[in-house]
Amino acid sequence: MEKQELKQIISKFPIFSNLGAPNLTWLVENAVVSNIPKKALYLSEAKFLQGMHVLLSGKVKLFKLAEEGKEQTIFVFEPGEPFCLCSTFSDGKMPANLSALEDSKVLFINPSKFQALIKEDPSILLNMMSVMAKRLKDAMVMIDSLALKQIPSRLAAYFLSQNVNGWLKLGISYRELSKIIGVTPEALSRALKKMSKDNLIEVDGAKVKLLDKERLEACRDGNCLL
Repeated sequence: MEKQELKQIISKFPIFSNLGAPNLTWLVENAVVSNIPKKALYLSEAKFLQGMHVLLSGKVKLFKLAEEGKEQTIFVFEPGEPFCLCSTFSDGKMPANLSALEDSKVLFINPSKFQALIKEDPSILLNMMSVMAKRLKDAMVMIDSLALKQIPSRLAAYFLSQNVNGWLKLGISYRELSKIIGVTPEALSRALKKMSKDNLIEVDGAKVKLLDKERLEACRDGNCLL
């Protein structure tokens, strides 16, 4: 990737939105871009890791793997999103695994240069704190859903959090969605059919239309009469 192209791409990312042109140029000069093939493991749990990682293109997921092989997806990252923040600001150990859902590119800044960038322009820390706060909130919603709610309630919570003007375009497969909400693909399929039959949602391939937001909110809160 050409440096000028890289600069244009990252200048549009929210995390770098307050960086001036000189610091953006410095960032491009000191960053490394890596390619991750689809399905490839990029980082593994307990690996020591610091520095800054930002997804440039593609899609990656953060997930835990149980001893029996069951996979729980925690987050799916889109272009412009930083990841591995907790390992960067703690003991450096990865708390989970990270792999590519499609061919992806990652921008990496090593720890010493990342620290130099922060000293030069602390505004980047405010943007990162905003990202971390949102993820903490999302994680709490997910924990609540996995621990306390039935499958339709988990789906309602996911759809309500991800929709734009009543529509949701899934950027992942339904198999990956089943891993996010912690169910089997078969159970997910049954729940989607029930919710469609009950006129809560309308499913058209990778698109989901929310038909009754009020009832979906009630379903999300545990009052799902299906």
